Amino acid sequence: MQIGCGVYQHPVKGRPYLYFWHYETKGSRRVQVKEYVGPARSAESRSEALRRCEAYFQKMSRELRGLRESTLAALRSR
Repeated sequence: MQIGCGVYQHPVKGRPYLYFWHYETKGSRRVQVKEYVGPARSAESRSEALRRCEAYFQKMSRELRGLRESTLAALRSR
């Protein structure tokens, strides 16, 4: 399982823009997805990038907790 996310700045025609990347499951594979957030100088873009990172970490925390519980339960039942 690949877990991770982040924000990077990419120049387009000399202007910086923010992009949010994260891993998600597509079919049976984990793929890296990149999403446009907005102009890097915009306070709204930076806020949105922060919100997306926080949401991703919360989601992954729940998924890992569930995976841990099911794995440990399976091992205990053997």
